[in-house]
Amino acid sequence: MELNTLNLKDAINGLKERKFSSVELTKSCLDAILKYNDSVKAFITVLEESSMAQAKLSDELIKKEGEGGFASKPLLGIPYACKDNFCTKGIETTASSNILKGFIPPYESTVTKKLKEAGAVLIGKTNMDAFAHGSSTETSDFFTSRNPWDISPYLLTLP
Repeated sequence: MELNTLNLKDAINGLKERKFSSVELTKSCLDAILKYNDSVKAFITVLEESSMAQAKLSDELIKKEGEGGFASKPLLGIPYACKDNFCTKGIETTASSNILKGFIPPYESTVTKKLKEAGAVLIGKTNMDAFAHGSSTETSDFFTSRNPWDISPYLLTLP
């Protein structure tokens, strides 16, 4: 079983039942990103160090409080990625635009704040159309993302 392929329910249950740790789950996700991102181009930012540190803290809380830790933090130890248009305090946020390249927000977006409060582990920020003007990443200033199930070039073929 590849931990990075678990659905949310199975990941939470596995953590609660201590079948695996948040560190193992997060590492599995990071390993897949590092293996495939050069081809898929889904991630703009990968947060290896900080996500592993968050996962370790999650494991410590799970060890200390058991399933009770999930009462106040229902997503405790669960890795997630957010689009690069959500401000993340202290982490570059570009909205996939060169205009914002290097922008480090001094505040956290509501959605990422709520996920953090719920115990989720931010593993990275994903590509998108610049300033969310589109839905296919073709207008990203950085690169076009590819379908992970078919990374062949998107060529129009005529009969």
